[in-house]
Amino acid sequence: MIASVHFEHFRCLLGVKLALEPLTVLMGPTASGKTTMLEGLQHQLAYEPTDFWRLDEKRPLSIEWTYAHGDRTRVVYPFSVMDTLPGQGHSTQQLALSMEALRAGGSSAKATWLERKGGNLASVFAALPQATREIISKELARRVPSLSEVDVARELEDRSFRLRFRDRWSPDVWFGPEHVSDGVLWLLALLVLPYQRPLPELLTLDEPERTLHPGLVREVLELLRAMARGESTGGQPVQVVLSTHSPDLLEHVRPEEVRLVSREPSDGSVRVQPVPTASLHWRRECRELLDSL
Repeated sequence: MIASVHFEHFRCLLGVKLALEPLTVLMGPTASGKTTMLEGLQHQLAYEPTDFWRLDEKRPLSIEWTYAHGDRTRVVYPFSVMDTLPGQGHSTQQLALSMEALRAGGSSAKATWLERKGGNLASVFAALPQATREIISKELARRVPSLSEVDVARELEDRSFRLRFRDRWSPDVWFGPEHVSDGVLWLLALLVLPYQRPLPELLTLDEPERTLHPGLVREVLELLRAMARGESTGGQPVQVVLSTHSPDLLEHVRPEEVRLVSREPSDGSVRVQPVPTASLHWRRECRELLDSL
């Protein structure tokens, strides 16, 4: 797992060190730099001119990953040096799910990884073993009692995969993805994550609570924690980093998991603060701080 990441001159990250837990939540207002950090966590060797601080390519952009067992990887761009002791990278899955993409349906080919916006959800579900699909179907029905089953079928015209959902009270009635709520599709996408193969080492997810009923947010956080502990992934932990601007998520996280993200008034650079873990009223203090930003 990654212990920390140090960004220099990467977009709005002038100089930021981000310490990571197995599950980390980046919390801050809109345009505070959360998405920039999520995208910077991906191990890559190529950057665009817009990735440099103030679009100034004369200032080298660098990102350094420090791993839990002490290994370190540093990339400087324009590419001049990769200082690695010893060499290590990490596989990253970056998700920013889109309802338009989730409803669009899949292709005719099976897929083992969910795309960034989730447009191939039906294809990923179709690629899972039947026993796994049944497990996910039961988990979805438990959380959405109006449905009894989720399945996948092929369109007659183009043979593309298409999700369908069975009504609980009328077993002969199946609904297409355009007829179920946003929360159903969103939840299904999250439920398939532990069954992807190969699993990523790092998963980043933008606003996982979006479209979900407040009562399901806690369950989603526990699902992601189970991935981080390796409990739902066959013993292989998947480090998870989330971003949100909703203070309501504070009710379902631990203080050591939260990083408060904001911008310096003087130059707009990003700053990251841990929450006051020693305080009994840390949630209230975090809300007050977020309200002041």
